[in-house]
Amino acid sequence: MKKLFLIFSSLIAILIFSGCNSDEEATTIIEDNKSFKELKAQSNKNYSFKTTDGNTIEFKVENDVLTSKQLNGKYVMLNFWATWCAPCLREMPILTSLQEKHKDKFQIIGILVEKNKDVKELADFMTKYKINFPVTIGEENYRIAKAFDDVKMFPESFVYGPDGKFLKKYIGEVEFSDIENLINK
Repeated sequence: MKKLFLIFSSLIAILIFSGCNSDEEATTIIEDNKSFKELKAQSNKNYSFKTTDGNTIEFKVENDVLTSKQLNGKYVMLNFWATWCAPCLREMPILTSLQEKHKDKFQIIGILVEKNKDVKELADFMTKYKINFPVTIGEENYRIAKAFDDVKMFPESFVYGPDGKFLKKYIGEVEFSDIENLINK
């Protein structure tokens, strides 16, 4: 019993007196009076997306307003989708028609929520469905999906007006006439 106590005591002493060496990162302490929730909310406002064609789309969403130098003055639809989603497939011709017809005042951004999608397979999919709007790929897609009420149903779309103000949320397929009515108001 005494031997077991000595072994246990020795292990505790080793754990207590061992620590980080100087090669390891030090803990960062943020001395600010903002709460963690406020910091988290602040970090979720700015987005930078990589598109399948190698471009970058950047915007900020705050208080239900989308601002972007690239997108201001247009209606913007953020469309969360996946290639395996049957309603998303049915919606693609509608989205491509809307984008083509209203390209001067309407911009769809396809946010692919599908991890490790093969690039060639995605390119073939985009060709097959004649996708004429930017499709974003990467980890930023999951960050915005989480920030936008934890998007889990596909397709799910958010439409913003030319002034950047949030107009409408769609869960499921959008109707051509509904989006066109929004644009033509």
